[in-house]
Amino acid sequence: MTEHEAAWPPEDIELALDHDSDIDSDSEEIYDAKGNLITDEYVRDAISDVHRAIDEGRVPVPTSRPGRPSLTGESTHSPRVSFRLPEELRERARARAEQEGKSVSALAREAFEQFLRAG
Repeated sequence: MTEHEAAWPPEDIELALDHDSDIDSDSEEIYDAKGNLITDEYVRDAISDVHRAIDEGRVPVPTSRPGRPSLTGESTHSPRVSFRLPEELRERARARAEQEGKSVSALAREAFEQFLRAG
């Protein structure tokens, strides 16, 4: 068992590495806010504790998918359509969308609507 004894996650700890972090795991020791050495076993135990907390309902799990707002302006999920296309066509779409100041998705939606209207 690791040196940590309190329930996970402790309120006073934040474990985060970003792109500026420079840690050589072979030569540096890392400690949590309470001074506990963070080891592979500590991390495995922490992950197990989080899974247990989720299973016991102590940690809220989002039920809806995060993402962009609904296209209808309501709280309903907007359906998604995806398809493959050649790289050259994707690049042309990206360039056109950038030129028009919109996303490739917005450009594709507009083109799809025009195609369907032309029927």
